Amino acid sequence: MTELLSRPPRPHRGPASRRPTGPPPSSRSVTGVGIMAALRSAGLGVLTVMVLVLLAWVSAADSGADATDAVATALQAWLVGHHAHLAVPGGELALMPLGLTALPLTLLHTATLRAGRIAGVRGRNGVLALASSVTATYAVVATFVALVARTDAVQALPVSAFVGAAGVAALGAGTGAVRATGTWAGLTRRLPALVRAALPAAAGALSVLVAGGALLVGGALAVHHEQAAVLLDSLDAGIGGGILLALLCLLYLPTAAVWGVAFLVGPGFAVGAGTSVSPGGTDLGAVPAVPLLAALPQEPGPGWAPLVLLVPVAAGVLAALLSHRAGAVAGDGWRPTVAVCAVTGGLLAAALAVLSLLASGPAGPGRLGETGPTWWLVGPVGGLEVAAAMAATLVVLRRR
Repeated sequence: MTELLSRPPRPHRGPASRRPTGPPPSSRSVTGVGIMAALRSAGLGVLTVMVLVLLAWVSAADSGADATDAVATALQAWLVGHHAHLAVPGGELALMPLGLTALPLTLLHTATLRAGRIAGVRGRNGVLALASSVTATYAVVATFVALVARTDAVQALPVSAFVGAAGVAALGAGTGAVRATGTWAGLTRRLPALVRAALPAAAGALSVLVAGGALLVGGALAVHHEQAAVLLDSLDAGIGGGILLALLCLLYLPTAAVWGVAFLVGPGFAVGAGTSVSPGGTDLGAVPAVPLLAALPQEPGPGWAPLVLLVPVAAGVLAALLSHRAGAVAGDGWRPTVAVCAVTGGLLAAALAVLSLLASGPAGPGRLGETGPTWWLVGPVGGLEVAAAMAATLVVLRRR
């Protein structure tokens, strides 16, 4: 009893001094799940493309190609979806099918999101560790695929495969890692107030331009559907080749929509060196016999083509309405209006430049080495047009 009374009392441990119930996530666990997420994403992407190509190869029994060539073609198609360059006789092929690029982006985002939740990623360091491990592993896998996917006629360039896959993985894994922390909505709060106010307007204007480009391409294909059918028949690709060609056209439809946006904005695009397709006129030579290219206007271009320049004006009006409704230009004087219009135009110009850069590149030998819109023209011109229309609309709204 005396010993018990003489013992000092144990310090009271409140809630703040309690130990955590589980061990914190280690860097090894984050790296491990990141590597597995990258391998899973790459495997599923390659498998999806390979199944489609092999099905078309099986249906084309008279093509003369063996299974090895079919597998190599599938791997090369997967690489082109990451903006890898393929060395072909007389030139290079690197024009991205943006419809195919959406597949690895989705796989990387979902796999990284799942991996981040399993590892309990928290904070900036956790996001960087997870995204870096996924990006590095994915780029190494793409480089290995580029070394394997070689035929006598086509060779994938490993450096371009590494860089392109790293860019796609950084975007998909980065967004997935941030979402895994549960702080996705809090990112916008860290942006400057002016940028937060301009984001909805820029997003609305970009949506109008992309929708207008897609409608323009779809309408042109509907008008020239007979010519597209003639081109398809002239290729005499058979059942399997016809399936592959139709799938290829579908995957390149988003790329064609970006070309439509470049046409709506004004600078237009090229289908080979020395060619131009814009509202000011069409100057084309011989183009590849691809059914999707039947949507190209005939020379010298339709007379109504300049009317499409009203689409950027409509995008600017929508941006102004969104900004006015959100109260982004509250205050006296013209400075708030100029500021929000300038930031909106800058954000839109950056988005258009990136889309144009992704939708351009060499598309084959010879003069097809220059194909697609010019990003350093489409971005600034589109941003200026929308910003000017937005500013004029905001002046009218404020006077009313």
